Amino acid sequence: MIVIILSLLYSGAATSGSHVTNTTCGVQNLDACVIKVPEAQGWSGGACLASMAEAGWVRSPVINHIVGAILNIEWNKENKRFPLITGTNSGGSMFGTRYFTLREHRNAVNWNYPCYLLHNPYSSVCFFHNKFGTVGRECDAEIFNVVIAATQTAYKNVMNSYGGPSGVVATYCFVYHPFISDLPITAGERTWWAFIRRYMEFSTQFGVNGNWAVAHTLVSPQAAQSNIYNYGLNSWLSRSVNAYRGKAASTLQNITVAWVVAASANTQSGFALFPFALAGKSWDGLAAASDGSAKLFSMILSYVTTKKLILAHSIMDVNDFIPGACNGGCPLLDGGFTDNGPITPILAGSLRMAPVNRPTWVVSVGAASNMENVKYLMGTGPFDIYNMGAINYCPVEVQICEMMDKVKKLQVDTMSKQDTTEYYAIQNAFGVYRPEVKALSPYCGDPLNYDMFEKTCEADAVCDMWASVVPSRINDIAFTPDVYVVVFVMVYLHATPVSSRFVRIYMPQDMWDIQYYEHMDDWFPNFDAVAPQKGGTAFTKIAGNAFMDYMTYLAMRMSSYLSGTKSNAKSIKDGEQLACHYQDYRAISGMTSSSDDFFRAQAAR
Repeated sequence: MIVIILSLLYSGAATSGSHVTNTTCGVQNLDACVIKVPEAQGWSGGACLASMAEAGWVRSPVINHIVGAILNIEWNKENKRFPLITGTNSGGSMFGTRYFTLREHRNAVNWNYPCYLLHNPYSSVCFFHNKFGTVGRECDAEIFNVVIAATQTAYKNVMNSYGGPSGVVATYCFVYHPFISDLPITAGERTWWAFIRRYMEFSTQFGVNGNWAVAHTLVSPQAAQSNIYNYGLNSWLSRSVNAYRGKAASTLQNITVAWVVAASANTQSGFALFPFALAGKSWDGLAAASDGSAKLFSMILSYVTTKKLILAHSIMDVNDFIPGACNGGCPLLDGGFTDNGPITPILAGSLRMAPVNRPTWVVSVGAASNMENVKYLMGTGPFDIYNMGAINYCPVEVQICEMMDKVKKLQVDTMSKQDTTEYYAIQNAFGVYRPEVKALSPYCGDPLNYDMFEKTCEADAVCDMWASVVPSRINDIAFTPDVYVVVFVMVYLHATPVSSRFVRIYMPQDMWDIQYYEHMDDWFPNFDAVAPQKGGTAFTKIAGNAFMDYMTYLAMRMSSYLSGTKSNAKSIKDGEQLACHYQDYRAISGMTSSSDDFFRAQAAR
């Protein structure tokens, strides 16, 4: 037997400190691969774009036990190891429902074998014709498009009579039928709490139940401490339905898991409400005061329209599920309208746990624009709401959109002062800046932490950052006596040197001959979420197999790095004092010679 030995040597982020760990693990010593530290995992939204990414990532432990030990995902009769909190949003929530269900109903076709691990000509046939496995088959374009068409035909009249083609019934139908209807969930397991009791298992590693935080956006002026008539963007809050949250257990006992997931993936209500939400945000001008009469008219129109949409069931309302839960009505939207990570719900759920089980290793798997989401949650940038917070929507090819964005930035730098002022005035008026929802801060205040984090992601597609959690009522993140520090790890689905090497080495020549993929080493895996060339919302077999295989490859390729970040998380959990290079820099900077001392020293020579 060939013994696979993996030497895990890691030095922590240069700007945060270092923790070197020497660990040897292999197929004959899996226990050495397991770093026991509570962890959380985030599966972000993006419909099938998210589902396929997460399916490929979670598949890696199935085909490689060492990766399973590092990611702490093991599922058998003796051992059940998994993240203590799994936060999901939109497409991630739909994938989570399938994954949690099917991992219990084990069969030989839950996963397909990665095509890139086969030799030609088998790999070429596999990429073009292999099925996605039961976990991911809902996003096969042929199946998905037929189910959507059948759903529209069968429920057209019901949809039109209850909210319209993008109303509440439509939202439910377009979540339940493509993503949930084929799962082996019995009638007695369909309610939220019955599903949780059946499928959210007990961790044999930590002795607690796993928690599932299904993220959504709650539009609540009262919870946002705003005026009760203001349904604007400042009242949009990142919240979640949690598998375990004490007193909240009884309030959802009659709600099905499909409705909980539908609220998490409710983009339709967000699109309907968004044009009227701009009225309630700040209209601060850069060079002049805003027009008070226009603001007043817009606020009235926004309030009246929101109430009408709620009454017409054109947007989802929390009172539809829990009568009287919100005075006056509180719309429920896709979690991507506030935090697609979903990082905020994960942090909020972590701080409700006992300190001994509180995760210090937080991993987010999501779309490329999640980097913008991180900036927003650190209070250093606007929320990218025009891309749904993280999903790649581009009317042309993604690389062309990126090029246009770079050209725009260059053009702004060359504009006159007057034009530049007007440009930033428009950006300020339509941009969503909310420093009050800041949830993460660089560890020990070092600004280089994020710089290293971003550039590492751009190079390796996986990056980590030590961060302090910022408590706040608006984020529902509880205050604690001590500072809550985590190692935040992000899987970055953007074109990187790692992805370019992957496609050049493993993609068959037949795929390169297709016009859509002829320059895929420049953009893969940054698919447009609805590109018709990849299957629309879903994926053709060649696109889906390539995407899933890359995610599996990435988990294996970066396993040593991931293990190193986990070692740092264990150091935090063990109470070790992490090095702060920023403090070192400030101490050394304070010893710098004054100009007088400098010249005296020169003269003395």
